[in-house]
Amino acid sequence: MPLQPDRLAQIVVDVSSGILFAMFDGDKRVVCEVEWGALTDRAIVDGDDESDARAAFERHREKIYAIASQNYDAGEKWPCVTTYQLTDLG
Repeated sequence: MPLQPDRLAQIVVDVSSGILFAMFDGDKRVVCEVEWGALTDRAIVDGDDESDARAAFERHREKIYAIASQNYDAGEKWPCVTTYQLTDLG
C-alpha cells in the first residue's frame, strides 16, 4: 500500500543524517528519511547551492515521497531515500 504524505508536511533536520519526515500507512505513522548526501548531490546536479539541503528537499518533495513509499512497499521499516534513488549520477 503506498504511503500517504503527512498533511502537515513538517520536516525535521537531523544534522547527523539528513531530513526526516512522516508519511502514513493508513493510520500508522511511518518515519522516513532522505540522506544529506542525496540532497547535496541533487542540488549539485540541479546547479543549486549544495549547502541548502532544505531547499533541495522542497524542490523535490514529491519525488522524495514517491521513493520513500516505494522503499516502504519493498519492506523498509524506516524508508531512507539515497543519492542513487534521487539523482541519476550515471
